[in-house]
Amino acid sequence: MPTKIVIIGGSYAGVKAGKTLHKKFKDNDDVQITLIDKNPYHTLMTELHEVAGHRTEPDSIKIDLFKIFAGRKVDVVIDEIRDIDFEKQVLRSDGNEYSYDYLIIAAGNEANFFGTKGAEEHAFTLWSYEDAIRIRQHVEEMFFKASYENDYEKRKKFLTFAVCGGGFTGVEMAGELGEAKKHLSEKYGIDKSEVTIYNIEALDRILNMLESDDQVRTVEDKYYRRLGIELLKNSMIVEVTEDSVVLERGEVIDTYTLIWTAGIKNCKFSSGLGLDTDKFGRIRVNEYMQTMNYMNVYAAGDNAQYEDEDGRMPQIVEAAEQSGHTAAVNIAADIEKSEKHVHRQNYHGFMVSVGSRKAVADTGFKTSGWFAMLIKHMVNFYYGFLVGGLRQFWNYIRHEFFHIKHKRSFVGGHFSKASPNFWLVPFRLWLGFMWLVEGVKKVDEGWLREPKMFSSTALNRIIQGAGNAADSTAGATQAAETVTEVAADAVSSATGAADGVVETVSNLPGFAQWVVNHSPQGWGQPIMGDVPGFMQWIIDKIVAPYAVPFQTMMVVAEIIIGLCLIAGLFTFLCSAISVVMTVGITLTGMSDATIIWYFFGGIALVAGSGSTFGLDYYLMPILKRRWSKIGIVRKSYLYFD
Repeated sequence: MPTKIVIIGGSYAGVKAGKTLHKKFKDNDDVQITLIDKNPYHTLMTELHEVAGHRTEPDSIKIDLFKIFAGRKVDVVIDEIRDIDFEKQVLRSDGNEYSYDYLIIAAGNEANFFGTKGAEEHAFTLWSYEDAIRIRQHVEEMFFKASYENDYEKRKKFLTFAVCGGGFTGVEMAGELGEAKKHLSEKYGIDKSEVTIYNIEALDRILNMLESDDQVRTVEDKYYRRLGIELLKNSMIVEVTEDSVVLERGEVIDTYTLIWTAGIKNCKFSSGLGLDTDKFGRIRVNEYMQTMNYMNVYAAGDNAQYEDEDGRMPQIVEAAEQSGHTAAVNIAADIEKSEKHVHRQNYHGFMVSVGSRKAVADTGFKTSGWFAMLIKHMVNFYYGFLVGGLRQFWNYIRHEFFHIKHKRSFVGGHFSKASPNFWLVPFRLWLGFMWLVEGVKKVDEGWLREPKMFSSTALNRIIQGAGNAADSTAGATQAAETVTEVAADAVSSATGAADGVVETVSNLPGFAQWVVNHSPQGWGQPIMGDVPGFMQWIIDKIVAPYAVPFQTMMVVAEIIIGLCLIAGLFTFLCSAISVVMTVGITLTGMSDATIIWYFFGGIALVAGSGSTFGLDYYLMPILKRRWSKIGIVRKSYLYFD
């Protein structure tokens, strides 16, 4: 019987544990790894506010668990565990049982209402994908209702939004609402000055995980003011009703929208298992992430309560990942009878965004504004790549930059501006025609039969060297004469080739003939002066000895690129190759400035204009489906959704 390791939860800790265990046991058939979650996706908890606040689309915060573990030694099971029998080592759902030898509990947390009257019944929480969707829909519904409400008091209540909690989640949620009110007001014909947004904090300071008071003041005095967010500190909420929020000092805020981000506690499932827990229901663990009750049961992430000389383990992504890793390596150590790993807390900083363009970050050095937002994106890039490789990296770029709406990116809407591909079809056909003409011309010039590739720099060096040698010895004089003859032959050959070109293209249609013959004023000179040293070395040592084969490949490539662009086949690849070839030809010194437009033309078409009136429209969907089913491709995430 194989050793069975079960992970409960596709959280940050659960995913990290699964990936670590795969690396440890990918070649060991005696170990079976299973990850169980009630949802088929891993939720990017740190990005929930973006969906709730209408910045990004819902799919941006989900990563398919089956795709994360594709081709890996982790079986993903979609089920909801209801009970655990620790003595029999069995997990139970409504209809299934799962046995285990080692167990990692990483089921996540839930909102903590601290006994506030009415909060659990009437407040919105932001702790899951479903929560983000619910808030997103509710906020827009409030704008919609306000758009046809004539009663001032009712309208004001619809357009008042309150966020309880001045931690990272609360500040980020308030910031998103501050930005969202602009486009939602425009959409529903509402004056945005009618919209009121509160961030309510019971203490006298927000963002307590940040050391710098200056950074906190930047958020309070600069970013909040710019977005029109009213900050209420020292304002504990004592009661929440369907249409109001009551503060401890007696003030009543009339609103249908209170988003509760004031704190979290262990989820009911984990805290109700009968294990040793703290006052928030978090499972107490030792330095190996083992529970105090059972040495083969581990807890990680927000489910675990751990404290060492560096303090209490915080409820942040980096802590979740590190604890998931610790639990996994110690299970492996137990199986392999090796020394266990003592958990070490090592965090690289904290970042909090306020809307899409501003943030504050403490990552060893303190930053704010646009640069802090860039750091936040870079961290997300890194995490996405580790979890989902190139696929998730690209998905993040699409959601955060290319498909962003209402200019809500830290670079504005510049990357998200798009136009239909059919406008590029004429350009694609013309660039393809020009590459085809280039290739056919070279065939007629004899590029498949004799060497034609040389640089003016190389020829000048030969002639100059021969001239100097002629002054010193008679033998060198003979060499100079020989070189001169070679140069003359080259010039003669080039002249003959030029005559052939003229004859070849003399019967083209009028406009095409003008394109081939016409040279704008000042053009015709080599675009580069001296050929770069590395390129000259390549020409002399690699290309020259095999000139005809290299020329043949070049000619064939030009013809293929031309035909493919005309047909709209593999347009992305051909456009990219077009750019690379243009750079290569330019570096050899064999082209004048007329080649520049091939370079920029390739860039313009690289986005895939063949998907309109081209073969790519029919072929690429088929190839993508087949490509993404290849084992090594799925395992390496070398595909796009």
